[in-house]
Amino acid sequence: GTTLAAVLPAFWRDGIAGLPLLVQFAGIVLVSDLVQYWVHRASHALPWLWRFHAIHHDAVAMDWLAGSRLHLVDAVLTRALVFAAVMAVGFAPAAIGAYLVFVATQATFVHGNVGWRLGWLEPFLVTPRFHHWHHADSVQNVNFAVHLPWLDRLFGTHHLPREVWPERYGLGGGRRGPRGFWRQLLTTGSDRSVASDSAS
Repeated sequence: GTTLAAVLPAFWRDGIAGLPLLVQFAGIVLVSDLVQYWVHRASHALPWLWRFHAIHHDAVAMDWLAGSRLHLVDAVLTRALVFAAVMAVGFAPAAIGAYLVFVATQATFVHGNVGWRLGWLEPFLVTPRFHHWHHADSVQNVNFAVHLPWLDRLFGTHHLPREVWPERYGLGGGRRGPRGFWRQLLTTGSDRSVASDSAS
């Protein structure tokens, strides 16, 4: 707490904590997704991170449980960096609590096997149609944002074709990661090559 509080001046943190709850919530979504975008993108680009993140992409069928299919190292690293940033900025506990409910709900929703088109909302909020393309075995290095798809537009990784669903999910080429919890926990990586940093 003390270390994080030293990142920004007290007047800044007090000002942030004094903002209306809805404004703080929007700020948390933005700060967290900026961090998550780059951590997520690094997890695809760096082999030592991909070996853990590949567990999440090993699923060949998408449903609401796929969002919880994570290697411990992948989950801890992402969450630690996100919450370090959120805490450093100085958001109030109530706003952080609201965000925790939101992120858990959205993570379940975007992995769900639902074919909804959300029209005007799709450019502003990550939806199943957007996130499923991140898991497609035919497309690499796209749609890294967790909440805000316009970040992918900003950084050149946005991919949302007219089709609702990709044809297949997974690591590609029929590859599968290790079977079983303990084998996945102790994994040394997938044989899928780490994708280049350009969007398809």
